[in-house]
Amino acid sequence: MPTGHKWRPITDFEHDPKTLTDGELGPLSRVWERQKAELIEQGTLSEFEKRLRREWSIETGIIENVYTLDRGVTRTLIEKGIDAALIPHGASNRDGVLVARIIQDHYDALEVMFDFVGRTRELSTGYIKEMHAALLRNQETYMVVDQFGRAFEKQLEKGQYKATPNSPMRPDGALHEYCPPEHVASEMDRLVALHKEHEARGIVPEVEAAWLHHRFTQIHPFSDGNGRVARAVATLVFIKSGWFPLIVKRDQWTQYIDALEKADSDDLRPLVAMFVEAQRDTLILASEVAYDVKPVESPHDAIIAVRDRLLQRGRLPHPEWLAAKKTAGQLFQSSILQRLRQTAAELTAETVGGKGLSFTVGSVAQMSDKTRSRLDEWIGHTVDYDEYGRTAQLTLNTGRVASLFLSLYAIGPKFRGLIGVVALLRLEGQDTLIPIKSGTFQINYEETLEAAQARISPWLDRVIAEGLNEWRRTL
Repeated sequence: MPTGHKWRPITDFEHDPKTLTDGELGPLSRVWERQKAELIEQGTLSEFEKRLRREWSIETGIIENVYTLDRGVTRTLIEKGIDAALIPHGASNRDGVLVARIIQDHYDALEVMFDFVGRTRELSTGYIKEMHAALLRNQETYMVVDQFGRAFEKQLEKGQYKATPNSPMRPDGALHEYCPPEHVASEMDRLVALHKEHEARGIVPEVEAAWLHHRFTQIHPFSDGNGRVARAVATLVFIKSGWFPLIVKRDQWTQYIDALEKADSDDLRPLVAMFVEAQRDTLILASEVAYDVKPVESPHDAIIAVRDRLLQRGRLPHPEWLAAKKTAGQLFQSSILQRLRQTAAELTAETVGGKGLSFTVGSVAQMSDKTRSRLDEWIGHTVDYDEYGRTAQLTLNTGRVASLFLSLYAIGPKFRGLIGVVALLRLEGQDTLIPIKSGTFQINYEETLEAAQARISPWLDRVIAEGLNEWRRTL
């Protein structure tokens, strides 16, 4: 049987950890501190934390295919609580009562993690075994495929390292090797020892969480449940640093696996970037939950809510948040428009003599209402062009016209100093815009212009290349 990925003992960082992150979480942590203070003042912090923990508990099982769950039911469970009565027949591929029990196991294990951090305990192999047993409390068996390709269920030993190999076969028939059972105990001891060294060195949380998660998956110490435990140990790193549980959503499965495979090839940066994106998205969720759960129980409450909403339009409660708009405006001129103009000029130079070809750049006055309504769904958070909106357009004319858009917008149901950028492509004959893969970027008011410019430059290169590749395939 061919080997697609050969197991090797875990290693420390192959590169300087500082080079694996663009540093976005640093200024975002200051944004979160202000946001958290507002949630406390409004009395909505507890509700936000409950919803966040429910979402983590649900999604960590979905992404491992422990169960399926309709998106509508998922939203209901996040908002209302984990209750089997809220899971109607047909909403999952498993019995609703069992699904609710498994989700509750995940929730309880997460609560223990917060308690673990609060008591400043150190990570140990013993605690990781406890975590595995807690996460899989209501799972009695796991699926095994023998050498003849026959699948059958086997009793799951909870909190115990695997006794037999669990290396999976890839779709192409090659084997992805995990750590052999006889080396698991020593590898896990080394994992924990290196993690303690990293804590002493002050490795930033997004880099340490990605390293710990990936090296754990290289070992794959348990017969089943390794993905859930890997995200749990990464979550420990984040919550210990004052951040949020790591949520990897069902729509991110392909990106998640791609990032892990790149880490197998000694490139941890895609996984780090994905973890940063997850923290950033949860920060945006905090804003939206605060707005959503604020109680409106009387005409007076409704009037106050309307007043608060109107006060936010065109004004900022904290003058320093104006820095987000200023930074966004400068990035739009000095980075976005300039990079698109360079692209147009290079396209023109490389196609000299072609008939009917033109490549131009300009600003778009306003995105269409149809595009605005779709962006909320595509991006996963509230888009507000009325508060802030600017769009640059690269027109690609080869006789058929396509356009690459880079669009800036305010984030959240009320402006909180976060501005998003999204890359979109319109092809001839299509009246809607197509989002570019990994084509989102965020600007925050705590970040300096220089730091934002350093982050946006490689992002622009990636999305412009991806957009041009998508367009090229249509020629």
